Amino acid sequence: MPRRRPVLLLLTSADGSVQHANAHASELLGRAPTCRELVRAEDGEGQRICSASCAQDLQAGAQHDRGLVTIRRGGYRLVCSALGEGRVITMWPATAAPGTPQLSPREKEVLELVAVGLTSHRIARRLGITEATVRTHVEHIRDKLGVRTRSQAVARALALGQIE
Repeated sequence: MPRRRPVLLLLTSADGSVQHANAHASELLGRAPTCRELVRAEDGEGQRICSASCAQDLQAGAQHDRGLVTIRRGGYRLVCSALGEGRVITMWPATAAPGTPQLSPREKEVLELVAVGLTSHRIARRLGITEATVRTHVEHIRDKLGVRTRSQAVARALALGQIE
């Protein structure tokens, strides 16, 4: 059984300067002057999502759920919250994040075959099921992961640690 990754927490000033990081965040992320430089979160397409002004854009009392992102090759749910003059940045490992969808063992099996490039026809033959059943599994996978394409599903599941 894989070791569960811990929740990462950062406290920053209003301008995004890191004031405190819990031990897990310090261990994984190291040190940097701002949360943007420290976290360096990427979306499913590999694009950076943190900007130079994101800390200032967060209004007092507001919360911004960035959703599932990749941080240091791991999948996390990133939530930025205003707290007084500062900010709290919480990063839940995707497999531990509240509301993280879990794929069934069969869905994981199908998606792993999609990941290696097999067509629905070949997956069906390999698993001894119909192509329609494969397409249904892929549709459920895409719905659970909140993506539109098979390749996005593979990328998201890899980031979440649900397939290898």
